[in-house]
Amino acid sequence: MRVNGLVRTAASLALIAAVTLGCGRRTDSGWKDFKIKDFGTVHSRVEGDANKGLIFGALPIASPASDLAPDLAAFLGRWEGFDLSPPVRKDLKGVLVIQSISPQGGKAFLWACSNLQYPFWVKEIRFTVSRAGGTPSIAWPADLDGGPNGARGRATYSFAYDKESRNLRGGVNVPPGRALGGPFALTRDRTFFVYEDYPRYFESERFYPKKYANAELARYGQGYLVYLPEGYEAQPRKEWPLILFLIGSGDRGPDVYLFAKNGPFQFVREKAPLPFVIVAPMLDVSTEFRSFPEAYLDGVMAEIRAGYRVDAKRLYLTGLSMGGEACYRYALHRPQDFAAVAPLAAFDARFNPEAAREGFAPLAEPLGRLKGLPIWAIHGADDIVVPLSAAQATVDEFRKAGVRVDFTVLEGRDHDVWTDTYLDPKFYEWLSSHRRP
Repeated sequence: MRVNGLVRTAASLALIAAVTLGCGRRTDSGWKDFKIKDFGTVHSRVEGDANKGLIFGALPIASPASDLAPDLAAFLGRWEGFDLSPPVRKDLKGVLVIQSISPQGGKAFLWACSNLQYPFWVKEIRFTVSRAGGTPSIAWPADLDGGPNGARGRATYSFAYDKESRNLRGGVNVPPGRALGGPFALTRDRTFFVYEDYPRYFESERFYPKKYANAELARYGQGYLVYLPEGYEAQPRKEWPLILFLIGSGDRGPDVYLFAKNGPFQFVREKAPLPFVIVAPMLDVSTEFRSFPEAYLDGVMAEIRAGYRVDAKRLYLTGLSMGGEACYRYALHRPQDFAAVAPLAAFDARFNPEAAREGFAPLAEPLGRLKGLPIWAIHGADDIVVPLSAAQATVDEFRKAGVRVDFTVLEGRDHDVWTDTYLDPKFYEWLSSHRRP
């Protein structure tokens, strides 16, 4: 969400040519689209999982020429890493495979994304080498065609090898007014994976995309993503706690598969199964509503409670950024429903004038309606999307009204407080510790 005016050898070369097609004509831009026609030839299979591949793990790397300087040979190989700039550090991810290099230049391939499964750029690159200042670096110009933040125009990528960290460090130079991000840090890690059949991967994690039975809800979004805990089908009489997870604005739109990137779904993917039913409703991009309307969430909750065995005394509400704002509002709308609420990087619009100007409509309900409802608000000290002052003002006003709010400010964190929070088992222990009488 944006609430502060802010809106990511010859045989080897022959093999690459055989498995890819460049889309579009070659220009002097330094890169062209790289079309993957054979998943397994480009992404190396992960042992034990025929559906999972290390991004660009199978691209061959040329052996360095015998007379190639060691500081240039160090560039060869596969690199992966993140954009470290705010407002969401590490949201933009990249894999760079430097396939060949000479004192003049070389060839590389780039995979750039926010969600690993959906790259906004997959490119074949021709770069030049420079020794300005004595330290070698590689660079290539690029005509941006969208990508992160909708960036367009002429830009230049450059990376240098850092001997001390043994990493590649670099960034993007763009025309004034066309901020893109950086600096980037790329390492030899091998942690960025992609799935050839993403829906099949979802099912293996017990994530199920669903369309609404109530067709009227499709006005707001086509459906939801649900996670069913292990043992759900085997225990037909057991009722399970429910986490209603409200997404941030970056995941608005028609693709429910984006929801696995963040939130409790990320914990299931990267850590372990959770003993909750987890539901995340979709939300279309619309000028009619800036965030989740209360009527929409009423319909979602009615459908979920009718369709799944959930424990009415253990309903939990959490969300991030735009979804965190909706947590406060929906809890005020239905205070009798939830056992605990956890808004992340969030605010109540009545205490954030900038949010009100951007179309967030607060409820007029008195804050005291949430007396007795445990609330844990979590915010980044360096958040420039939702300023800490807006979150603090929200917490202060709720406390003045006698509402119990635990407020955690994470030092050194920007807008993204959700990665650490949702990957922490203690967060789910806190939820589970609360139950309505």
